[in-house]
This record gives sequence, structure tokens and C-alpha cells, in this order.
Amino acid sequence: WVTLTFFGESVRLITSKETNETLTEVAPRLPLKAWYPFNAMSGTMYIIAFAFQVYWLLFSMAIANLMDVMFCSWLIFACEQLQHLKAIMKPLMELSASLDTYRPNTAELFRASSTEKSEKIPDTVDMDIRGIYSTQQDFGMTLRGAGGRLQTFGQQNNNPNGLTPKQEMLARSAIKYWVERHKHVVRLVASIGDTYGTALLFHMLVSTITLTLLAYQATKINGINVYAFSTIGYLSYTLGQVFHFCIFGNRLIEESSSVMEAAYSCQWYDGSEEAKTFVQIVCQQCQKAMSISGAKFFTVSLDLFASVLGAVVTYFMVLVQLK
Repeated sequence: WVTLTFFGESVRLITSKETNETLTEVAPRLPLKAWYPFNAMSGTMYIIAFAFQVYWLLFSMAIANLMDVMFCSWLIFACEQLQHLKAIMKPLMELSASLDTYRPNTAELFRASSTEKSEKIPDTVDMDIRGIYSTQQDFGMTLRGAGGRLQTFGQQNNNPNGLTPKQEMLARSAIKYWVERHKHVVRLVASIGDTYGTALLFHMLVSTITLTLLAYQATKINGINVYAFSTIGYLSYTLGQVFHFCIFGNRLIEESSSVMEAAYSCQWYDGSEEAKTFVQIVCQQCQKAMSISGAKFFTVSLDLFASVLGAVVTYFMVLVQLK
């Protein structure tokens, strides 16, 4: 509306009480049409009124789009959590592999037997990641019994890699942390769908009708004027709003589907049996991608955007034929 103010004439229509004719009257060149108790045509009061109306319009547009931005922000947060799970999958699996799998230095297997003395080739790729996580801070629990000693739950230290009981407990807790984190993301996405599902349904219905009517109004444009700018601007805004929802909903589907690919691409075969079981459970859960639905009627994705465009084109052709 601020942009449209500077196109066309700054006039307003009034009705003559004597002749009952419609007359034009010069109006202040301000974003909002209103009655002003001062001279709003020029001067200091005009500048103050213009600045205040621009300020009010910006905040009004921000408040009007606040719910849309909040919805997209929740989807971005869920996608970032899934990316975090994929990033830590490999180091957590390597950490769990230290439980019951002996992993010698691979250079020992390829010593040159023809030489009198074989030296180990230092492996600079392997990393000691056992000190990355803190049990109490990252997993929210304290594994100490009476006297401040670590509880071993009656198990003897028969780890093939010589881990201490504390390191062994940390390794077991690492993969459990990954599974619990994934469960939290699943519950978060379900809560987002329950909160915004009905609103998304009505929003898509209203947007489809609005886009159809605006497309029909666009056929009445006969030049560069206020009508053309308002129609094309509102049409672009509504279409961009629908696309904004669909692109983030589609990203959530892709990120949740790629968790299973990340679990498969890591060295899961070197992990402990317990870790393999947990990864298998998560992979079964990921076979059905996370998504946001509109009250169970549709799934928010790029397919929905294509469906909305198809419906708009169909209804538009009907309106054109009916004139």
C-alpha cells in the first residue's frame, strides 16, 4: 500500500448533496486514507503522519505474518535437529564399537614380511572420541552409587578394548542418547501437525479461492496503474505464502528420509549388538517420513503446491468460460 500511494492521482470520491453526483477531491498523499484534524497536505505534520503510518504498516504486516513465520521456524528447527542426528551418527557408532568389537590398527595387518623389521605406520585418521560427551550433561543422569563410585551393575570388566567401567557406561549411553533424541524430534513434529493442521486446511482452501479470483481479476488489467500493481502484488504474495509452507514441509520429508540413509552409510557393522538393535528400530521408524498434514486431508509438500496450482488453473478456466 505504501508503494501504491505514489501511483495514480491522490484524490478521493465524494457525493454532492445538492446534485447527488460523484465528485473528486484532492486527498493527502499518505499511505492510509483517513480524516486528519490538521493540514496533512504538506509541512511538518505531513512528514510526521507519513512516518507514523509507514511504521504502523510495517508492524501490521509483521504481526499478520507472525503465525506463518512461527510455523516455518518450527519446521526449520525440526530439520536442524535431524541434521544434527545425522552428523553425530558416525562418531556415536564408532564409540559404541569400542564395547565388544576389538579394532586393531589396520597398519598391523599390512606389514612387509620381507623386511627384517616392520614399523607400525601411524594412523592419523582414527580419533579418540570417547571424551566428546559428558554423561551427566548430555544424558541427564548420574551413574554413581554409594561412596561416589561408578555403578557397574554387577558386570565384570571383560571389554576387549580395555575400557574402564565409566567409559563403557558412556559408550552404552551414547547410542541411547541418539535414539531418545530422534524420539523427541518425532514427538515435536507430531505436536506441530496437531497445532497447525486445521489452520493449514482452511488456509489452503482460502488461498486456492483467492488465487483463482485474483487470476481472473488479472485478465482485466489494461495498463500500468494502481489496479495492476495491487492485483499482481496480492497474487504474488498469496502464491509465495503457499510456496513458503510447501517448501519447508517438503524439506522436513527429505531430512527425515535421509536419516535412514545416514544410518546405513555409517560403519554400523562395527557397532555393538545393542547399537545395531537401536539403529534398526530407528530405521524402521524412518521408513515412514515425517510430515505435516492439513487435518489429515493432505500433506504439506511440493506436491501440494502443484495440486493448488492445478486447482487454480481449473477454476480459472471455468470462470473465463462463464464470463
